[in-house]
Amino acid sequence: MDDTKETIKKAIDDKQNSNRNTIAWTINTKDSNDFIGEAGINLSANRFKLGEIYFNLIPEFWSRGYGTEIAQALIKFGFDKLELHKIEAGVATENLKSIKVLEKAGMTREGLRRQILPIRGEWKDNYHYAIVETDKRDY
Repeated sequence: MDDTKETIKKAIDDKQNSNRNTIAWTINTKDSNDFIGEAGINLSANRFKLGEIYFNLIPEFWSRGYGTEIAQALIKFGFDKLELHKIEAGVATENLKSIKVLEKAGMTREGLRRQILPIRGEWKDNYHYAIVETDKRDY
């Protein structure tokens, strides 16, 4: 909860900047409007036309297709609205569900970053995924 509050606070504060670094949203279900997580894009300097997407869902909403829908929406927004050239995402090598989400969204694994993620007191490896604006996607 504290991490989510900090992420959202940064995005709200950044909303006032003319050159934004972060765009963030809460995720709510379409039918009941229940809060189920948060997502966003962290942006690089404008000349790189690069963004990094992220999303976090409440565990009870995992494996229901929300992750893929969110990843695709973030990618579409990044290319169509922000006119980015490349969109990246990182995922812990052990997080098989999120790896599947990124691959379903058309992202390609580009590399491995060793021991970069501090998770529950341990340093974990991270796969680096990306998609560029010229990559084929069907959404």
